[in-house]
Amino acid sequence: MHRLLRAFTDTGVDRGKIERFLDAEPKRGAGTVRDHVAAEMANQLLGALGQAATQDPEKTRRLREIGNWRNYDQRPEE
Repeated sequence: MHRLLRAFTDTGVDRGKIERFLDAEPKRGAGTVRDHVAAEMANQLLGALGQAATQDPEKTRRLREIGNWRNYDQRPEE
């Protein structure tokens, strides 16, 4: 992700435009470009650890929306 962001900024495009691109949904309700990238990164990491790749952009979107990474010690609202 770091290399991807660096490649985007090296183009000289305004950071706001880059953020809008990353927050865009190629298919409505299926997660943002950022979610797709994060899911792919998670699957590569899982694969490197010998685990089945189970993350998809939709799951990544849901995790992001409930903010599970911020409130790891609290049960998410249903």
